[in-house]
Amino acid sequence: MKMDWEYGNVTTMPGNMFFMLGVIHRDKYGPVLLKYWLDRIQPDSITLELSHYGMRFRRNFSKEYTRRIDKIIVNRKEKGEPCNEEVMASLLSYVRMPYEYDVVSDYGTEHSIPFYLIDMDFFSFVKLRNIEDLLSEENIDRMFSFPELQNGNLEMTTARLYFEKGIALTRYGKEMYIRDRYMSTKIQDLMKHSNKKRLVHVCGWQHLQDPSGLYNALNPIKVFFHDKTVCI
Repeated sequence: MKMDWEYGNVTTMPGNMFFMLGVIHRDKYGPVLLKYWLDRIQPDSITLELSHYGMRFRRNFSKEYTRRIDKIIVNRKEKGEPCNEEVMASLLSYVRMPYEYDVVSDYGTEHSIPFYLIDMDFFSFVKLRNIEDLLSEENIDRMFSFPELQNGNLEMTTARLYFEKGIALTRYGKEMYIRDRYMSTKIQDLMKHSNKKRLVHVCGWQHLQDPSGLYNALNPIKVFFHDKTVCI
């Protein structure tokens, strides 16, 4: 992917020590874009919207569930049933380590800087405890019949409507508020002991909304990594 944009309004702000880098989960361009932005901002530490529970779960069970999904997909293809690539990618990304973790981990190793998983274990547990039902053959068959899951640009469109038009199609709900309250507190604690070092928080783009101002005390620069959008 060619990177031909001008982003001088980010790296020329030495007074700002905290950046929120809003990503699109399961985006095929995500790894390149995330690495690009980290190189531009050059953080001294990174926090990631991922829980330790979610990381351990994928590390322990990713191969098992990937084999299960692959087997169901092969059976569908043998029967001549449709297998939309976007749905397949979404299913596999649910059980694999997110690209954000891989990019941040590699960047931290390359530059000898720490990174922290700071999301709540509780909500990861709640979502993943029903994975057996989610990945049942019957449920996967239903997923292939949902047209909204076959649109790879849906989240991109939703994000652009928010950033460019101020139209919010997704609701910032109670769960996101609780998680942001938890993560913003963790970040504040880290920054108290950071000795004025630059920290980047990598999170889903929806967290940039922050309608309750939970991150305001940190004076964040908010970046949607897919274009020139910088929310100050």
